[in-house]
Amino acid sequence: MKISLMCPTCAQAAGGFGTWFVETIREDGLYTGKCPKGHELLLATQTLPHELLFEIAVNAIKDGYNREAVSSFTASMERFFEFASKVIARKRDVSAELFEAVWKDVARQSERQRGAYVFLYVSEFKAMPSLLSIKMTDLRNKVVHQGKLPELKQTLEFGKAVYEVIQESVRQLRATDLDQVNAVLGEHVAEIAKKMGSAYPRTFQVTSTALNIIDDVSTGYKPFDQLLRERGIVV
Repeated sequence: MKISLMCPTCAQAAGGFGTWFVETIREDGLYTGKCPKGHELLLATQTLPHELLFEIAVNAIKDGYNREAVSSFTASMERFFEFASKVIARKRDVSAELFEAVWKDVARQSERQRGAYVFLYVSEFKAMPSLLSIKMTDLRNKVVHQGKLPELKQTLEFGKAVYEVIQESVRQLRATDLDQVNAVLGEHVAEIAKKMGSAYPRTFQVTSTALNIIDDVSTGYKPFDQLLRERGIVV
């Protein structure tokens, strides 16, 4: 999958309006080398893992890879459970180091991650979070564990379900725990910055993704069908 980036040197020369170019996506969000015009790059995106995986899933639908889309949607949801759990734990003064140590104990099993997230969410908000239905959970298990090849209709239904699970929780977290949301996001960016070492100049960019934790969804979020249409997927 490719990601759109903007060279800061090109943008500065053009009065702040540079030309976007595409680069192969990296898990660590760090991009080095040269832009198409030959300028040296040291550029990072602040895209969170669940946002990146959701974008990969949407692109898989566009390319006709339904099974890969379901798998990536699933991974996106699990990484969001981790992010949301980290936000709630931080509000309760659990250090990032302790959280990482504890999360390793549940990271290898999806149901443990889900359970940890549910208990933390309920203890914080005194309500159940939005979760996949039994039907959608069964589809996920058949695709991920039994090799089922889902039809496009099933893939879209599953993607919509995951989208709503994540966005409903994001709306709650931003409404009550925004400081912690921003703090955890800041820790994510800081980890990328460490990999840059002492090299300068450096640039951080916000990429356009279907999910973005900095978006204000307090009054609602765009429908999943609209999100697909914006990416050229006709349903």
